[in-house]
Amino acid sequence: MAAPKTGRTLDGVSRVALLDTLRRSREPLTIKQLADEVGLHSNTVRFHLDKLAKEGLVQEQRVGPSGPGRPKLVYSAAGNADGGSGNGYQLLAEILAGQLATSSPSPAEASLAAGREWGRHLTERPGPFSSITSEKALEQLVSLLDDLGFEPEPGSDGSSVQLHRCPFRTVAEQRPDIACSVHLGLMRGALSEMGAPLAATALKPSFTSHPCLVQFDETQRKRAGQRPEDRERPESDHRRPIPVEIFTMPGPKNPADG
Repeated sequence: MAAPKTGRTLDGVSRVALLDTLRRSREPLTIKQLADEVGLHSNTVRFHLDKLAKEGLVQEQRVGPSGPGRPKLVYSAAGNADGGSGNGYQLLAEILAGQLATSSPSPAEASLAAGREWGRHLTERPGPFSSITSEKALEQLVSLLDDLGFEPEPGSDGSSVQLHRCPFRTVAEQRPDIACSVHLGLMRGALSEMGAPLAATALKPSFTSHPCLVQFDETQRKRAGQRPEDRERPESDHRRPIPVEIFTMPGPKNPADG
């Protein structure tokens, strides 16, 4: 995956704001209404809406004027914009998750490992003798998550990222140990492939209107910064990396919690 372009993180946050505004609205909105609501220029709003429409997250339609004039364009959130199971890929994910849950002695660990491998596969490794800062690594990870449809929003302190959308929410609600483990593993694998001095330590899912929360830590700098092939080389005791296999996954949501 190529390095992210400047402004990709801001783009992701702006699209989250637009999509949230459309989801809350009871009627379709014009570009001007959206621009006024989120505080962006109309041309910027139009650009983001085009991207969201291509991803199938918003719908565009022309509404005839009540008097003289041209029809106007209005936008609304697509019916599956919340990650519903309205396609074959979602059904396939549910089938595979169910099979893994019943056939693996440790579904969460298997899912974490699978996600880690895909995270490495989807990430471009830095060149020889190069390094990456935690800030740059987080920027690239946010870009990857944005491409995958998570609508990420990085925290101001650089130690967390909110995920405003889950591409497989239906599966995650039914089997969070599998779906959320895959997502956490994907982030760990991507950071590992970058050689980043940053580790994704926990993913706290949310099945309400609140976003999921990913937490990061720089304290395990040496372990997080190692490349996959480096971990196989024996090291002296004083250089041995401290494991970073920290996985936080709460149990199913209690209906009494609302």
